[in-house]
Amino acid sequence: MRLLHFGFKVHDIERAMQGYEEVAGIRWDPVREYEQPPREGETKPNRTKVTHGYTSDGVEIELVQQIEGAAIDDAVLGAREGVSHLAFVVDDLAVERAKAQARGIAIINEGAAPRASWIFLQDDRFAGALVQLVQLNA
Repeated sequence: MRLLHFGFKVHDIERAMQGYEEVAGIRWDPVREYEQPPREGETKPNRTKVTHGYTSDGVEIELVQQIEGAAIDDAVLGAREGVSHLAFVVDDLAVERAKAQARGIAIINEGAAPRASWIFLQDDRFAGALVQLVQLNA
């Protein structure tokens, strides 16, 4: 397992991109919009704007701006912005899911996109952040 990125919940993705670019020289991928089906108990789809940026030494940062629906990041941040999750690359998401469940760790969200499939884990031992386990598509 290796660190993939630090995830930030932001209210204005373009503003956040500009700030980190000016201060830290972060290079940003184009902003993309994604839509996931509504989460359980929700009626609106989950629509987000997402980008990934890279420091000069290769550390990846993800910015996520909620457009519609409930944000998974609200589980730890409420309405405020900030670091919401740490994402780790795994070889086999099904195996890691089973390990998390066996340890009593809550799986609070899951999804898939062209780049990857993932689950979000929440546990008091994660110091106020979520953990995202990501299996990249070949």
